[in-house]
Amino acid sequence: MDKLRAPGYYCTMTEKLGIIFLHHNCNDVTINNLKSIRKHNPEAIVNTISSNEPLPDGYSLKDTPDIEKLHTATQLRGSDWLVCSWFRQRRESCDKWWIVEWDTFCEISVHDYYKPVWNHPFVASSVQLPYRETNWWWFQKVDDLPQTYKPYAIGAVPFLYLMSEHVLELICRMLLESPFTAGNGELRFTTAANKCGFPPCGYSPPNDRITWIEWHKLIGDKAIFHPVKHIVDYRT
Repeated sequence: MDKLRAPGYYCTMTEKLGIIFLHHNCNDVTINNLKSIRKHNPEAIVNTISSNEPLPDGYSLKDTPDIEKLHTATQLRGSDWLVCSWFRQRRESCDKWWIVEWDTFCEISVHDYYKPVWNHPFVASSVQLPYRETNWWWFQKVDDLPQTYKPYAIGAVPFLYLMSEHVLELICRMLLESPFTAGNGELRFTTAANKCGFPPCGYSPPNDRITWIEWHKLIGDKAIFHPVKHIVDYRT
């Protein structure tokens, strides 16, 4: 099956799922969160990429020194460069990709969580639009974007995305061909997607647990939790 899809291509629930797990450390929290993702998605191909020490069989940002320089220039806001580094090195091809940061914990499969919006080329939890979310801080950096990107400025938070192979490839190729460091990953990556013709679809299902409030205990919900920065205690 050709990796490059026509722009109108939509994935189906039966196609191969890949997961890109972005991390910085190999501590107990990172490992615990990764285990939860593997547990609930046994059919998925799970790739990990680290800005520091890689996990066993994982990818390392250090193997792409030019991209590492971009990430260093945007530390704490460079998740997109981790994705681009993985893309440069990758050995895998899937039909659908779920991109998550290390502080994501699963108590449901990706298929079940995203089922109502599975056919959308790019799905995010919350879309930020300049005319609507005027208080989103990173829109203050739009004037620093390259001129050709400014009309397409858009954000998606957090950096937790489901997308097709076609969209992922278009975004990474665009960012790698003409890299820039203005803004943060959630602005750069999503703006590049919009410039490619694939703005994200926002999706917040019932019992949504993807927020900016840190989770210390998870009670009963079959959901995806973010952010989870401690070893969590799950009780049904």
